[in-house]
Amino acid sequence: MNFQTMSKQRKFVLISAAIGFISMFLPWVSISMFGYSQSVNGMHGKGIIVFLCFVTSGVIAYSGDQTKNLEKTMWTVALLSGAVALLFIIWFYSQANGSIMGVSMIGFGMYIAALASIGILVSTYIFKSPTDNIKDGFDSLKKDVENKIGNTGGGTPPSTPPSGT
Repeated sequence: MNFQTMSKQRKFVLISAAIGFISMFLPWVSISMFGYSQSVNGMHGKGIIVFLCFVTSGVIAYSGDQTKNLEKTMWTVALLSGAVALLFIIWFYSQANGSIMGVSMIGFGMYIAALASIGILVSTYIFKSPTDNIKDGFDSLKKDVENKIGNTGGGTPPSTPPSGT
């Protein structure tokens, strides 16, 4: 990997994914109750999905021709992984913020993870190729998935042209 020849889009996605990866091991929530306090990192519960999203984004940015922007399918997957990570962070935040007893404080690791997922979304979208759009990206993703698994199950068989008599 030559970081200097890598496209801007891939650089920023890779940097954001690396920051997000590191943020998973930082404190996400600190709980204080009756003089006892404990902090929890992001590698619990919903945080595992966020971790997998950061890993997916990093692998996508690292694979393929690094001098070019992401192709449509990988562009869509990178957008989806950034969006899923952000949604799960928001969900985690909303649950961690409502403490019943004691005091619960949101740790800096969660904020860094949220910024990293926003960084993935923004850098993937801002530095996109001029021909990339979300509809074409989903169509390309759908076509690639159908090609990988084959068109099995429940579909209508292709029609045959009528034979001449």
